[in-house]
Amino acid sequence: MKKLYSFITSLPFMAFLFLMLAFSMAIATFVESSYGTPAARSLIYNTRWFELLWALFALNLINNLFRYNFFTKQRFTLGVFHISFLVILLGAGITRFFSFEGVMHIRENSSSNSILSSDDYFYAGFGTQEKEKQVRFSELTPKQFSAKFDVSGQKVKVKSIGFISDAERKPIPSETGEAVIDFVFSSSTAQGMQSYFFTKGDLLDYPGFKVGFETISEPDIRFFRQNNQLYMTAGKPLTETTMATQEKLTFSAGDTIQVKSMFLYGYDGFQFLIRSFLPGATFSAVKSQNETHEDAVIIQISDGIRTQTVPVFGHSGMSPDTVQVPLGNGTLELAYGALPLEVPFSIYLKDFQLERYPGSESPSSFASEVVLRDESVGLEEDYRIFMNNTLVYKGYKFFQSSYDQDEQGTILSVNHDFVGTWVTYIGYALLIIGIILSLLNRYSYFRFLARKLQQISVKTVVGITLLTGISVSASAQTGVGAGIPDIHDQVVIDFSELWVQGVDGRIEPISTLNSEIIRKVSRKSSLYGKTADEVVLSMMTYPEIWRTLPIVRVSAKELAAEIGVSGKYASIQQLFDSEGNYLIADNVRAAYSKMPAFRNQLEKEYIYLDERVNICFMVFGGSLFQVYPREHRDDPWYAPGAEATEYSGGDSIFIKSGFQLLLQSIAGKQNADAVEVLQAIGNFQQKYGAELLPSQSKKDIEIFYNQTDPFKRIFPFYLMFGFLLLVVLFINIFRQRPLPKFIRIIFFGLIVVLFLIHTTGLITRWYISGHAPWSNGFESVVYVAWAAMLAGLIFGRKYPMVVGTAAFLSGIALFVAHLSWMNPEVTNLVPVLKSYWLAIHVAIITASYGFLGLSMFLGVMTMILIVLRKKSNAGKVSGFIEQLTTINEMSATVGLYFLTIGTFLGGVWANESWGRYWGWDPKETWALISVVIYSFIVHMRLIPSLKGIYNYSMASIVGFAFILMTYFGVNYFLSGLHSYGKGVVDGISPAVPVSIVLLAGLLIWAYIKDSQFEKEKARTSS
Repeated sequence: MKKLYSFITSLPFMAFLFLMLAFSMAIATFVESSYGTPAARSLIYNTRWFELLWALFALNLINNLFRYNFFTKQRFTLGVFHISFLVILLGAGITRFFSFEGVMHIRENSSSNSILSSDDYFYAGFGTQEKEKQVRFSELTPKQFSAKFDVSGQKVKVKSIGFISDAERKPIPSETGEAVIDFVFSSSTAQGMQSYFFTKGDLLDYPGFKVGFETISEPDIRFFRQNNQLYMTAGKPLTETTMATQEKLTFSAGDTIQVKSMFLYGYDGFQFLIRSFLPGATFSAVKSQNETHEDAVIIQISDGIRTQTVPVFGHSGMSPDTVQVPLGNGTLELAYGALPLEVPFSIYLKDFQLERYPGSESPSSFASEVVLRDESVGLEEDYRIFMNNTLVYKGYKFFQSSYDQDEQGTILSVNHDFVGTWVTYIGYALLIIGIILSLLNRYSYFRFLARKLQQISVKTVVGITLLTGISVSASAQTGVGAGIPDIHDQVVIDFSELWVQGVDGRIEPISTLNSEIIRKVSRKSSLYGKTADEVVLSMMTYPEIWRTLPIVRVSAKELAAEIGVSGKYASIQQLFDSEGNYLIADNVRAAYSKMPAFRNQLEKEYIYLDERVNICFMVFGGSLFQVYPREHRDDPWYAPGAEATEYSGGDSIFIKSGFQLLLQSIAGKQNADAVEVLQAIGNFQQKYGAELLPSQSKKDIEIFYNQTDPFKRIFPFYLMFGFLLLVVLFINIFRQRPLPKFIRIIFFGLIVVLFLIHTTGLITRWYISGHAPWSNGFESVVYVAWAAMLAGLIFGRKYPMVVGTAAFLSGIALFVAHLSWMNPEVTNLVPVLKSYWLAIHVAIITASYGFLGLSMFLGVMTMILIVLRKKSNAGKVSGFIEQLTTINEMSATVGLYFLTIGTFLGGVWANESWGRYWGWDPKETWALISVVIYSFIVHMRLIPSLKGIYNYSMASIVGFAFILMTYFGVNYFLSGLHSYGKGVVDGISPAVPVSIVLLAGLLIWAYIKDSQFEKEKARTSS
C-alpha cells in the first residue's frame, strides 16, 4: 500500500496525469463537435474515471505541498499558488454534485415559478411502478436507460437501444395502431409547404386556418372517418384540383367530401393535400436532413416472448410529451426531456425589450423588465435583467439568455450554485495573489532564473553589411487600367468624409466602407494606382469601364479554368455572355441548394465569386451606400435613388436624384458642382442624423487610420529587422570581434519605433470602435503580435537575440492577420461582448499567447544553435543556448501565469453572462488543456528523465501547437459558444503541414547533433 501511495503521489505520475487530462479533454472536444455535447459528457466529462483523474491530481498536489515544504517562509507564496488549485477543485466538486441549472420561459404579462432543468431525464411508469433517471443520450451513447416492471405477474423489461438526433416522425401501417393523416399545407403569406400528422382528436391551429381530425370543436376544416374512408367538411367553399389534369371542382360550405390522396384542395387563401391516410399506424423515427429540434429515443419493450420497439420523441431543455403504450391490462407511460423544477417565488414579465443597431437587424442588446414576487415575505420588486446584468435571489441567479422570435417572451437561464461559485471565486483570488507574490518573492524559481540570467556571460561580436530597402509594391495592374479617368482630389476627399451606415448598422466614414469593398472584391487595398475611395467613386461614375477590367478575385485555379479566366482576376464582362446571361448562375444555384456542410470547395468558391460580383453591381448602382439618415433613428438609412416616403419636397427629391447629379458632375469634370453636392449630402446628414453621428475628430482619425493601415505597413519591417538582427547574431557567434554598441542601438531603436506605431494603432482602433480592440480574429492576432513584442522588449533589453526573435514573431503574426480569411473590419459588438470583462479576460489570455509564442521561437533558436554547435565553438554556442533557454523558461512562466489567470477570469465572465463559470465549451476546454500542458512543461525540470535543455526546448515548441489549436482550431474548426470570431477558413493551409515537416526535421537533426555532442563531451571528460 505504501508503494502504491508513493507511486501515485510521485512527480512522474503527476506528469502522466497532466498528459492524460489534456488528452482526454482534447478527445472530448472532437467528440462534442461530431456527435454533440451529450456524447462528450457521457463518454468523458461526466464519467467516474475522469473524476478519478482529478481526484488523483488533487491527492498528488496535497502530497507535494508537504514534500516540498511549501509552507515555509521562503516558499509560502508558491504554497498559496498551489493551494488555490485545490480550492478551485473543491468549488468545482460542489458545483458538480450539489448545484443545478435550468431555463425559465416567460411570455409578456405572464409569470412563472418553475424552470426546466438543463439535465435530461427519462421516465417510465406502469401504474404505481415508476422509474426516472438522469440521462445523456447521443448517437454514441444510446443505452442510458433500463427498467423492469411487473405486469400481471410477468416481468417486462424496458430499455433504450437507439437514439436519433434531429429526428422526424414517420407513420408506419399497423393493424393495432391508430388512424393517421399525413397532411401538407401552405398559405399565400408564407413560403414553402408545412407538414403535420393528425391522429384522432388533434387540432392544427394556424393563424386563419384551423384543421381538426374528429375533434369535439368545429374547426374550419374537420376530417372524420366512415368505414375506414376519410371525409371532410369545410366552413367555407372549397376547391378540389386534379394534379394530373388540373380539373377543378368546387364544393359548398358544409358539404361532405370524400378525401382523395394527392389531390390539391384550396380553402380561403390556403392550399393543402393529403399525402396519405392510414386507418391504423404507429409512429417511427427517422433521421432528418434538417434541424428538427426534436430527438428520438428508441425504446425496446420485451416480456421475454414478444418484443416491440417504440420511439419516444423529446429534446434537451424542453418539456417532455408522454407516450402511452398499451401493456397487459394497463398502460406504460414513457417520456424524455427536461425535468420541471419549482422555485420558491415567481417572476412576472412586464416587458421584453430588444434594441438593434440603427438600421440593422443585428441586436445591440435585449432586456427583460420583470417583477420579482415572493408571497412568503410579501416581496414585490421591479428588476431589469439584461446581458451581463443578473437577478440574484435566494441563491438563484437569473441571466438573460434568449428570447421568442416574436419578441413577446423571454428565456432566462437559471443557476443555483451559491456555495460552489464562491468557493471557486476564492480559489481564483488565491491564484492571482499567489502568482503576484511568487513573481516578487526572491526565493521563487522565476527570480532564480532572473539571477541566473544576470550571471551568464557570453562574448558577442558583430560584423555586418546592413542590407537596406524593402520594396512593398502597389497592387495595381499596370497598363490594363490606363484609360480610367482621374477624379479631382477634393471630390475624392469630400466623398471619403461622408457618413454611411454599414450593413451591421454601424455609422462610419464612407472611406471605411470603400476599403472593405475593395478588399472583398479584389483582396487588395488599391487598384490601378488608385485609392479605395477613388476606385469606388469611379466605379459608380464609369461603370461601363470597370465592367471590362479584371478586378474580381477568383481564388481557385479550378474555378478560373472552368469560367475561362487566365490569372487570379476576372472582369464582370467575362462572366456574362453576349445576350447578358450570367454564366455561373446554374453553378451558384446548385451550390446554394446544398447544405453548407455538404458543399465542396469548388462550390464554395462559386458562392464567393457570386458575392463579389453582386457587390460590384451594388456599387455600380449605389445601393450599397446608405448615406441619407431617417427621421426615426432605428430605421435603416436610405440609399441614393430611394423613394423617401417620409420626406417631402426638396428633401425627397434630393434623396431620389442628388447622387445622380453628383456622378453627372464628376463625369462632366464639373468639380465645383460635385463638391457642392457632396457638401449638401453632408448637411443633410447633420440635419437629420446629428444625434447618431460620431464626432468629427473620430471621423478624421478613422479616415487617417484607413489611409495609413498601420499594421499592414509595419509587418514587413518587423520581419526585416527581426530577421537581419538574427542573421547578424548568428554570424557573430563564430566571430571574435565585439558587437559595436551603435549597431545594437540602431536595431533596438528601429524595433522600438515599430512597437510604438503598433501600440498607437491599437489605441486608435480602440478609440474608433469604442471597445477594446481584441473582439474578433483580426484584432486578437494583432494584439498577440503586440504582446509578443512587449515580451521581447521586457526580456531582451540586454539580449538582442530575444528582441530579434520577438520582432520576427510579431511580423509573422501581423502577416497572418492580413491573410484573406481574416476580417479587418471595425464592427459593432454582439450583446455578450458588451462587458468590461472583454477588456480584462481577453487582454490577459491573449497577452499570454505573445509570451508563449516568444517561448516557442526561442526554442527554435535553441534548436538551430544545437545543430550549429560543434567542438570548436562549443563554449560560445553553449553560452548562447543557456542564455536563450533561461529566457525561454522565464517567458513560458509568465505566459503560463497570464494564461491561467485569463482562463479562470473567463470563467467569471461566463458566469456573469451565461450563468455558469464552466461548461466544457471547446474554447474554454482547450484553454484549460493549454494550462495543463504548459504546467507539465515548466515542471519537466523536476523529473530527472525529462530534464535537460533539448527536452525543454522541444516541449516549448510542441506545446505552442496547443495554443494554436486553442486560438485558431477551436474558432474555425470546432463548434461552441465562442462563435463571434470573424475569420472564415476552408480547410487547412498548405503552410501548416510544411511547417510541421520542417520543425520535425529540425527537432530530429538537433536531437542527433545533441546526442553526438554529449557523447563526445563524456568521452573527453573521461
